[in-house]
Parts: sequence; structure tokens; C-alpha cells
Amino acid sequence: MTLTAPAGVRLAEGMALAESHCTEPRPTEVAAYGDDGLLLRVDVPTRHGAEQPHLVHYRRRPDGTWEPAWTLPWGTQALAVPGGYVCVRRADGRTLVELRPADGGPEQLLLSTRGRAGTLALRPGGGWIAVTTSTFGGPGEHPQGLLAGSDAVWAEGSDMTLSHAKQPQGEWQVHLVPLDGTAPRLLTPDVPADLALTGEAAWATPATLFLGVHRHHRRGTRDFGLLSLAVDGGEATRALFSGTVDLCYPVPGPAGQVAYLGTTRRADNEPVSQIACLVGEELGRPVLLAAENGLWQRPVGWDGPRRLVCTAESGPRRGLYLHDLDHGTWTPVPTRASVMNARIHAGRAAVLTSAPDRPPVLEVTGLHTGTGEHVVSAGTPPLPGRLEYRPQRIPGMDGDVASWVCLPDRGRPLGTVVLYHGGPFKSWSEWSWRWNPWPFVACGFAVVLVEPPLSLGYPDAVRTGWRQWRGGIAAGAAAQVEAVRAREGLLDSPLALMGGSFGGYLALTTADSLNPDLVVTHAAPLDLTQVAEGSDVGWQWIREFGDPTEWRPLYQLNSLAPRAVRPGTRVLLSHGLLDGLVPPTETLRTHRALARQGVRSEVAFFRSEAHPLSRPGNIRAWYRWVLSAAADELAPAATASAEEAGP
Repeated sequence: MTLTAPAGVRLAEGMALAESHCTEPRPTEVAAYGDDGLLLRVDVPTRHGAEQPHLVHYRRRPDGTWEPAWTLPWGTQALAVPGGYVCVRRADGRTLVELRPADGGPEQLLLSTRGRAGTLALRPGGGWIAVTTSTFGGPGEHPQGLLAGSDAVWAEGSDMTLSHAKQPQGEWQVHLVPLDGTAPRLLTPDVPADLALTGEAAWATPATLFLGVHRHHRRGTRDFGLLSLAVDGGEATRALFSGTVDLCYPVPGPAGQVAYLGTTRRADNEPVSQIACLVGEELGRPVLLAAENGLWQRPVGWDGPRRLVCTAESGPRRGLYLHDLDHGTWTPVPTRASVMNARIHAGRAAVLTSAPDRPPVLEVTGLHTGTGEHVVSAGTPPLPGRLEYRPQRIPGMDGDVASWVCLPDRGRPLGTVVLYHGGPFKSWSEWSWRWNPWPFVACGFAVVLVEPPLSLGYPDAVRTGWRQWRGGIAAGAAAQVEAVRAREGLLDSPLALMGGSFGGYLALTTADSLNPDLVVTHAAPLDLTQVAEGSDVGWQWIREFGDPTEWRPLYQLNSLAPRAVRPGTRVLLSHGLLDGLVPPTETLRTHRALARQGVRSEVAFFRSEAHPLSRPGNIRAWYRWVLSAAADELAPAATASAEEAGP
């Protein structure tokens, strides 16, 4: 089918914009920031439809501007050390940990492993780093050798996962690596039998290393804490688990304490929340640092011994904040957009920011002056429309929520595309390379980015969504969509509902009341009992909904209704066959059920993908499929006139 103007031209413009997203190098995170500059990780699409990670070094000129100095292909992570950087890269089937001088001179190999690297941690005082690595294993052996000669991976605990069966993982190892290139030392922490290392590590003092651990309970839940390792004292260990919060993502401080992200544990039916925590060398009870207005803050660095730097999301933006520990005050650090990632050094922050209509920009900002220096920006074509943020108050819903509206520059929208984010604890606060609204806007559609209950940045609305996905989140999201459509004069326009993972769940669930012309989902969890039982992160489902057997009625109450989509509706379903979070059989089962009910269901399985659709070649194909379907279903009059015109 050949489409002519306006439908054909707009479809071509949408695909051209999607193509630019699939070919543009993607700034991912500030990997390291030190005296000699910074390293930015950039994932570069290849001509084979995949991505190649790079580490790009930027140095500051005397006039305050920045310039790229050197690039490390296949570099994945880094750590600033005196005189340069410790970098991790893949080469010849191995993971190499190398010391690279700041001037880009020849590297020095520090450690080589066939597995993967977890954490790089500089020991206070310099000279050494701690490196955690995990090796790949072979099939597990039955204790009595009963499965000898087979390729079976055996386990007896409830923490068995399909990902482990597909690629058995060895135990995490901890190496103490000197920066002068001499032989590393393998540490042998005495890990209690009921604990497992997570690969996280942070120094509290030169003699004390904190290692992340988790305890998996037979009932399927997990607790996250830490193991204190006395490096120079016979490697003795002590464990710390809080009775109220899980401790993850350590950020070492300069005064013998480590900041952690604390996630509250489920108590009765209370929803979880997140809070910054401090743990000292003595392993006392973690100090909880509540933020103003109930913001969910996450530690990212330190500005001296008594000022902790955190990110926290509030409405449309994830901001950067200074927490004064002596006075208990929170001070925002000015940024131009939402903070994606930040590294702190010497009173300054290297910050990667973006917005839904602003591709990533890397700047270096003074924490106290607010003055910023531009380093580099991601490049994309001019956007074909405008973006507006719409705060919303929905009757019967606790707290405020919001939606973003993207409107085309030219003419009245041909239809409305609603995008729901995944998570559910996520938001639309930053630029998306994957679920990007602008190719749809280029095709002439209005796009609504919905932030329903459980979205980050709206703590007062969390209670509406916790354990109430259908009656709370989906019902609220449908009301949000109708409110935006009414405000923008779009109630009579054709409608498409789309989303990935949790967003896919919402797309299919809200179809019951919104009656869309098109539904598009990827990797959606729909029968929550089946997902919880088969997911590699089943403990996360138990944290919210409880034991799938004991609480089965609650799981089923929140699952997709049997006939949520009316017959005749077109539905596009997709899934990655390597997905360990949501079993791919969820999509197969749903496709068969919809087809039996008279829904025009199509399904695509991507054989090289896990939970997210991440390979540029696959994303490009997905956009062709979905944009063409949107043109067919949302602009039928324009499509019909194009067909009459002929090729």
C-alpha cells in the first residue's frame, strides 16, 4: 500500500523521526567524574542492528569549555582514580579491568575475568580498588549426582529462576586490586549460608568494606542488607539487616559512613516508599533522612562530609538536592531539565539531563552557585510539535497526578495515541529513546503521556494504586485520559492505547472503558498469578500482593478482565523470548484468547530481546509495524483516499 499526502507524507515523516532515534548515539550515564575530566557512556547503534557501548573522555579547557579527548570502544563502566580512570571493557570474550591515564595513554591491565564486573570501589587513601565479579557457571550438580550426564540445572530453594537455568551464574567474588599493576588479592568473606552477595560494594573506612547481600526466604520474599568485611583483620564479617527498610545502591562518604537507598518493607497493606539512609562503620541502626513533601530521594554523591547529594522526583522533573545533615535542610540545585544521572566531585556535579521534548544534555554544574557549563548534547531532528504538562485531580483518587500532551504543529490531530509508562514506579520526566511520542506526532497524532497512581513524583497518589491495579490505577488512568481528551477537544478523535510492561497492562485494561480503535503492548503482565509464579523477580510481586496462593483472589481481581477488548479491535502484541521478568507465554496466551473472542490480534516475538525492546534494529522494525497500524486504524479516511489514488 502506498500512502500519499497527507497520510503518506506524515507516515514517512514519522518513520524518519523514528529512524533518527534508532541511529543516534545515546548518552546513557556519567560513568566517572574526577580531577582530570569525566567519562560519559554512550551506546552507539551498529549497522547490524545492535548497540556498542563506548566511554568518551571529556576534559575542561582553560576557558571553561569542554572537549572530547579520547574514546574507549566496548567500555561499560569506570571509576575516577588519581591520575586517570579504571575502566571496564569487553574484549575477546573476557571482561578487562584496566587503568587508563587521563591523557589517553596506554592502558595497564589490572584484572581479567570471563564473567562480568559488578562494582568498582576506590579504597580511601588510594592505591587500591575493590572489584566484584561474577563468573558464569555450568549446569548445577545434584548433591547425589543423580542428574550426572544431563544438562539440567538443579535447585531446591524458591529462589530458582529461568535466567539462572538459561545461564547459570557463579558466586560473586571480591578482589582487592592494587593500581600499580601488581597481583590482585582475592578476598574470602565468610558469607553466612542463608545470605548471598549482590555484587554491590562500598568502603566505609580503609579497613572496612561493605558488601551488599540479600536473604531469600522460603516463602519467596527477599530482604536486602549488607555485610561488613574487615579487610585487614582476617576478613571477619558482620551482617546488618534493618527491620524496616531494604538497603541497596551504596554511595560511600568521606567520613566513615555510607549512604544507601532504603525501600520500606511491606507492613500490612501499607504501600512502600523510598528514603535515603546512612550506615556507619559500627553497623548501628540506619539513620533515615526524610525529605520534604514526602519526596522519594536517592543518594548519588557527597559534597563534603556533612552534605549528601540526592535526586528526588516531584511532578514533571527529577531534581538534584543538597541535604545538610547538621541542619536537616534540603536545598534544590538548579538544573535545566530532569536529572537522568549525576556524579559529584569537588563541589560540582556532572549531570545528564533531559525532558520528554529535550534529548539528553551533559553539563557540569556548581552545587552552590548553580552555574552550568555545557559539555555535549544528543542530536535529533527538530520536533514536529509542542509539549504541555497537565496536572490532574481525579475524583475518588488520593493526591494529584498528571499527564503530558504532545500536539502536532500542523492542523487538527488525526487521532489520539495514549502512552502508558512501565514500572509501575516510573514516570515520563525524561527523554525516551524507546517509547518516544514524537514519531506519532510527526504522523499527525496527538499523544498523551499518562502518569497514573504509583508514578514517581506523586507520593500522595501512591495509596490509590498500591495493590489496586484495576480498581485504582487503571480506573484512574482511564479517567485521566478522558479528562485530557475533553480539555484538548479530542473526545471524537480515533484512539490508540499503547504501553510496555506495566504500561501494556494498562493499555489492555483501560480498553474496557475507553473503547480504542488500536491497542499496542509489549511484554505486558496480565494474569498476575501466573506472572508472579513464573517471574525471575517473583519476590517483588509478593512484596506488593502477598503470597500468590494465599492471596490468589487479590491477584485475580487485579488481572486483565476476560473480555477487556471489544471484538473487531486491532491489537498488536509483542514480547522478547529472553524475558525473565514477564514470561513470554503471557503474550502468547493473551493473543490466543483475544483471537478466539473476535479481536484482530497480531503477535510478534523478538528472539534476541529480554524484557525491554532494546536493539535498534528491532526498535526500527517495531515502529514500522506500529506506525503503519496507527495510520490504518486512526486515519481511515486519509488512508482510503491514498489507496484510491493508487501506487
